[in-house]
Amino acid sequence: MTEEKNVVVVLTTGKSDNGKNATMAFSCALSAIAMGHPTIVFLTSDGAVWGFSRSADGITVQGFPPLADLLNRYLDSGGRLLLCSVCHRTCGLGSIEDGSDDGKVPSAEIAGFASVIELATNGTCITF
Repeated sequence: MTEEKNVVVVLTTGKSDNGKNATMAFSCALSAIAMGHPTIVFLTSDGAVWGFSRSADGITVQGFPPLADLLNRYLDSGGRLLLCSVCHRTCGLGSIEDGSDDGKVPSAEIAGFASVIELATNGTCITF
């Protein structure tokens, strides 16, 4: 019996490319899940923005489903979403003070680089 190997997708790109790398990252992650791999998307640097509610709304890359749909399908399929323990504090889209509810995606876990290294050990890591 072969041991399952994690697929860790590291997403460092935010909205500067209009969601192209994020779309590719979540499409890749969904493919890994479909192949039966435990899959983790780690959002860091500018990519941390995708860990906040509604950040993917209205973003569609030609030839792909809308990014919000990909993100929701990924989470509904059991994919894990890790949000950088430092970046989540610097990339928020709203705050309690201004009354917005643009907080982090409810299922997103806060994690650091040590967590990602542990998950990627004896697995595969892909970056976007």
